[in-house]
Amino acid sequence: MTATLTLASAGGGLASLTPMPLPWLLGAQLAVCCAAVAGWRFFGAPPQWPERSRLLFMPVLGVMIGGSFSAELLGQIPGWWPSVLALFAFLIVAHWAVFLLYRRLGPYDTATAFYAAAPGGFIESVILGGEAGGNPSIIAAQQFSRLLVAVFLIPVAFTLVLGEAVGSASGASFARAGARLDWPDIAMLTAAAVIGGFLGRRLKLPAGILSGPAFLAAALHISGLTDAQPPNLLVNITQLVVGITLGVRFVGMAKTAILRAIWLSTLGVSIMLVIAAAFALAVAGLSGTGFPALILAFAPGGLAEMSLIALSLHLPVAFVTIHHLLRITFALTVVPFQYRRIVTRLFPDRDAKGG
Repeated sequence: MTATLTLASAGGGLASLTPMPLPWLLGAQLAVCCAAVAGWRFFGAPPQWPERSRLLFMPVLGVMIGGSFSAELLGQIPGWWPSVLALFAFLIVAHWAVFLLYRRLGPYDTATAFYAAAPGGFIESVILGGEAGGNPSIIAAQQFSRLLVAVFLIPVAFTLVLGEAVGSASGASFARAGARLDWPDIAMLTAAAVIGGFLGRRLKLPAGILSGPAFLAAALHISGLTDAQPPNLLVNITQLVVGITLGVRFVGMAKTAILRAIWLSTLGVSIMLVIAAAFALAVAGLSGTGFPALILAFAPGGLAEMSLIALSLHLPVAFVTIHHLLRITFALTVVPFQYRRIVTRLFPDRDAKGG
């Protein structure tokens, strides 16, 4: 674990010297993923990291997200209905486009392709896909690759489109300018992180370890009790942990399976982003939200990762977060319904376990 942390820190440190956005996340992710693909071993063991470490750091990100809420923002939420409707339409179109891609190029059987292409809820997708007769290993590989590719591709795409470094790569800070962090603030934010994380998981909220602290921190900021945010150092450590946990998921997989999953996910994520851009352009004038925020709200990445990117780019984080919570809810409800009622009738094959 120490060797993995050293490798990831070196990757993040080197990335921070370049124009790469979210350097501590992307640098750590890239370093650990490359080590996994290459089959490197440190002191006789492959890169490893406890997945449960996310339980310690995701609440930090949740508190950061909650800090973007305000009383003024609450008044804007009813005006988001065009983008919410567009999100649901986008998810259906994008999911089916990638499903057909995976079925054709994988080539994967119907259950494997459909749940591998699901736009969220990767753990649930693995379970439901396996129950439907798909190959859980391939579904997991594709879902992990979707996160890996999306987290790397999206901020880099923003940098290329804008023509300059963005977010932390341009020296931008996560912390709100002028916000002090006194002991009462520390106590309130810590309570929001701990209690919110517990309640979020107990109540089975979507991404509860993150959304629970976000909702409690939002209540603190909306009520005016605090305007403080976690320090940048803590957020950078959170980036590092997220990057490591994404990278180590490829340890133990065959190199050919990893490379196939990554190139298919690169195609899939690219298709999803093109479709997302079309939907974002269609509703940009109605939603009152800028095109970059809409793209990020529709992006096929993880809630935590997309929220970090929104924070880095100083986009409306609450808008992005709420849309991704809805994306997760969609994936947990509409996706299995579609498979049972539509997909099995149009594509009745139940043969191979993933090709």
